[in-house]
Amino acid sequence: MIGFVNIDKPVGVTSFDVVRRVKRVLGTPHVGHLGTLDPLASGVLPVAVGKATRLFDYFLDKDKEYVGEFIVGIETTTEDVTGEILKTSEKRFSKEDLEKIVPKFIGEIDQTPPKFSAKKINGERAYKLARAQKDFELSSKKVKIYGISTELDPRDNLLRLEICCRAGTYIRTLGSDICKALGTVCAMKNLRRTRSGCFKIEDSMSLDEFEKTPKVVPIESVLADVEKVELDDDAFKKLKNGVKVFLDRKSDKEFFVFNNGILFCLAKMANDGSIKVIANLYEGE
Repeated sequence: MIGFVNIDKPVGVTSFDVVRRVKRVLGTPHVGHLGTLDPLASGVLPVAVGKATRLFDYFLDKDKEYVGEFIVGIETTTEDVTGEILKTSEKRFSKEDLEKIVPKFIGEIDQTPPKFSAKKINGERAYKLARAQKDFELSSKKVKIYGISTELDPRDNLLRLEICCRAGTYIRTLGSDICKALGTVCAMKNLRRTRSGCFKIEDSMSLDEFEKTPKVVPIESVLADVEKVELDDDAFKKLKNGVKVFLDRKSDKEFFVFNNGILFCLAKMANDGSIKVIANLYEGE
């Protein structure tokens, strides 16, 4: 069995919980998710099944979309409402102030990951060090924000952000940084991922739906925009046995290699014009 399941992860369960339930339903140990969602968050959690797990690196840097809600006026240890309150602020801002500051967060920006994150410090997860109240610092990194839409509800001190960004962006930190730039603080109330690469919320299914009617979508259906190259039997045999196969191809984009309509691998062109296998996806002998 090979392919993907697009799960709409509910609030309150971990990404690993989702993987465990998919494993149980499909009866296979070869299952993994393509990008963690915290228990507080819901939405698109792509799950790879079988040799589709070998495509993890392909999906690593794909764009994502989120909707986040933030309570303005409180700051917590985790930058969300699950943490302990560090301080409060009476300072508020207007819609006009917000619209003036948001453009400064569009494009490539520096972001320091939250201490309650899965980043590693000398081999140890940052959130474990934070829970143990260890003193440590995280280095800032470059993240890319493509667009931010905003809504502000002053009555409930609620800020709503719709964000399109590159993978690796911390949404709770982005909300916190925006509020700090406006002279106040905030904590993320909830987060929903609406897109992860080619996986969209409108195409997802709940865990309950999946458990009732399991559906694994083939790789080539999920990645329908990836070009397909069909090899004849002789070229396929050579490639399968590690012999170089050359193509008259100039594109540097990845492509699928098929033989007799059966998917063999994801590949790209090497510098010498030969096929370079990125991920072997073949289930045959």
